This record gives sequence, C-alpha cells and structure tokens, in this order.
Amino acid sequence: MTIGAKIASRRQDAGLSQEALADRLGVSAEDIRRWENNEVLPDADNVSQLCRILGISAGDLHPEHPASDHSSAFWKLPLWRWYLRVLSPILAVVGTAASLIGLAGAVCSALTIDQWYTDFGRFGTVLRTTWCGAVLPAGLLLLLIALALLAFDVLLSKRD
Repeated sequence: MTIGAKIASRRQDAGLSQEALADRLGVSAEDIRRWENNEVLPDADNVSQLCRILGISAGDLHPEHPASDHSSAFWKLPLWRWYLRVLSPILAVVGTAASLIGLAGAVCSALTIDQWYTDFGRFGTVLRTTWCGAVLPAGLLLLLIALALLAFDVLLSKRD
C-alpha cells in the first residue's frame, strides 16, 4: 500500500473529508488530493501534523511497513507485563469474594452473638474472635494489591 493510499484510508477511517483535513493542516485540499494520488509527498512538518490528527505514527505511513496491529499488542508484551495484566483481575476477583464473605460472616455472627466485649461492641468482638476477622482484611488487602498493580500497568502503558 502506498503512502497516498494509507493517508486516504486513515483519513476516511477518521471520518474526515479532504477539505476538513486540509483545514486542520493549514494546506489546500488540492495538496491533500496530490498526496493521496502519490503525485507529491508531504513535507516533514505536514507528516507529523498528519500523524497527530489521524492518530498514527510516521512508521505506519511508510510503504514498506504494514500498519501496526494493535489488537495483538497484548501478546507482544514482555512476560512480566503479561503476568501483571492477568494477575491483577484475578486478585481483584478473589479479594472481592473474600471481602464479601468475611463481611457477610461478620454481620451474621454479630447478629447472633449474645456476649461481647464492651470495648469493641458486637462487630468488633466478631472480627476479633472469629474467622471473619482474618478473611475480611485479607480480602481488602488483595483488593488493594490488585488496584496497585492496575495503576502500575496504566502508568507503564502511558509511558509506552
């Protein structure tokens, strides 16, 4: 595919007419037509603005390089980033489940308890003396770790 064909294809994908693209670039519609027909090539300034407007890289316009396939970008990640993206949702689901089970168990136990420490109250007594006191904070900790991993991955993705 030629540079002109790629420009035309990306312009149409963006829903822009030749005139609208020309207005945004500050050139004439005739210049856009000439670029798309491979009569002339855009200069470096126009290429950088064109890539910014169309949301592509300059490498995507090069005729020897096919357009980048972003659908398989997940499989091109380094192994540790792949694990990061797979592990984060799993931790979030397990953490949510553990938190909900711990909370439900604590509420049920607090409603049925007949003796409690006056300093802690019903709920505090249950959290201190039953399995719910370990499961609820563990689930919340897993959720916090999953959130931190997600934030780390987002920051790395923005850097790339």
